[in-house]
Amino acid sequence: MDQKPLSISELTKRIKSLIEGEFPEIWITGEISNFHHHSSGHMYFTLKDHQAEIKCTFFRGYNQYVRFKPEEGMQVIASGAVSVYEKRGQYQLSVRQLEPAGIGTLYLAFETLKKELQAEGLFAQVHKKSLPIFPKKVGIVTSDTGAALKDMIQVLGRRAPHISIVVRPTKVQGVGAAEDIVQGIKAFQSQQDIDVLIIGRGGGSLEDLWAFNEEIVAHAIYKSTIPIISAVGHEVDITISDLVADLRAPTPSAAAELASMTTHEIIALSEDHLNAIKHRVAQKILYRWQECDSLENRLKMRDPSRRIKRNKDILNRIYHQIEFAILTKQSSLKAGIGNIEKHLISLNPTSVLHRGFSIAKRKDGQIVRSNKDLANGDLFNIQTGDGQYEAEKKQNIDD
Repeated sequence: MDQKPLSISELTKRIKSLIEGEFPEIWITGEISNFHHHSSGHMYFTLKDHQAEIKCTFFRGYNQYVRFKPEEGMQVIASGAVSVYEKRGQYQLSVRQLEPAGIGTLYLAFETLKKELQAEGLFAQVHKKSLPIFPKKVGIVTSDTGAALKDMIQVLGRRAPHISIVVRPTKVQGVGAAEDIVQGIKAFQSQQDIDVLIIGRGGGSLEDLWAFNEEIVAHAIYKSTIPIISAVGHEVDITISDLVADLRAPTPSAAAELASMTTHEIIALSEDHLNAIKHRVAQKILYRWQECDSLENRLKMRDPSRRIKRNKDILNRIYHQIEFAILTKQSSLKAGIGNIEKHLISLNPTSVLHRGFSIAKRKDGQIVRSNKDLANGDLFNIQTGDGQYEAEKKQNIDD
């Protein structure tokens, strides 16, 4: 052999890659056979026509949303991806959606339109309008003979009797229903006092709800200048209008609740806002009082009399400092003068004479400072502490 043989696993993997890549999502129709609902919740069955059949798996995560009971011999439409079960080398359909064949075409139309509108951006959250907190007038587009209208009027009357209700009776199923719903939505666009618009109806089959899956209804909701709540059928029912609307309500009664705030809730909210305002006003007043006190203190600090008193205190302090300095200096000088006086007294010749000394003076008054200042026989005076005496020089003692 020129070519290396493949293992069964390698061949199966190649087949798996080719098949699963070619059929990631398809719709097929056929008859259910060999149906088995396992205790795990998964469903296993075969879909067949008069020439071929294919094994199907319908796992619990998907089949829990099925609104009918699949049975042997039932004609259905299934959506899913083709996969290969490698262990058995068997291809199969992994089912994600299952509908009775009678209405399967409607689901196909629904899925197709949903993808188109999603691509156009009609479902984008950025386009959703917020509902007013305190609506005064609510518009309703629905049948005037259905239970849905009675439920909404009853809920609004009980919760918020202050809200006015304007009803635009509309066909909600059958020929011309979609066009009538569109006209109802457009009729409210010219009324400036409508705060919220509710469109919807009570429960029913897929065919009964189909008017709310029409493209013209989707575009009318998208173009509305008034916030729209879509309330179609029961909680499990999802329509195109639910996806386009600004808000989806699971039921008409729930839509009335979402559109209104009860009187008690308004009072409670008003009290909360009032308390918040009181708190802010009190804080503002406290701040202003503190600001006034601060200004008063600043004025007191700038009061001329306070400045004069402060400067006077400074002058008094300087005066006392100068006075103390003068007294200190006087005391120091007085002490110095006393010392000088004592020194002068001690140097006074009279004081010296009183201590036993004497001064010899010639007749001409000159002080005799040396023995040579007098000749023998010269008369001179001797000054003592208690008087003056005349004396005569006889001769030198040394002679």
